[in-house]
Amino acid sequence: MNNLAYLGIVERGRFRPLATESDTAGLLRLTTLAINASEPPESGEVRLTEHEGAAILVRGVDRGEWIYSATIVESAGLILTAVVQRVFDVAPGQGQHRFRYPIGPRTG
Repeated sequence: MNNLAYLGIVERGRFRPLATESDTAGLLRLTTLAINASEPPESGEVRLTEHEGAAILVRGVDRGEWIYSATIVESAGLILTAVVQRVFDVAPGQGQHRFRYPIGPRTG
């Protein structure tokens, strides 16, 4: 199974995706467990308290309210978080932005 990339903001201990490779739910939780694990996803939940208010780039596979096999690739500082919010924030009812990961030079 391929991992997907999700760029978003941590809000109240949950991850709010702003730019993704596919449609996702509004607020997500992260777990290190695989999607087919026998344990509940809560047993591998990634605590996001140290990233509260920051933009993070996550790799994993979303299903329902969880991103499984989640890895936080990068956590942004204040300036980059402000840029991510400004560039990728969407109005209620509007779809998420799309991007491809890894991010490379534009072609064509």
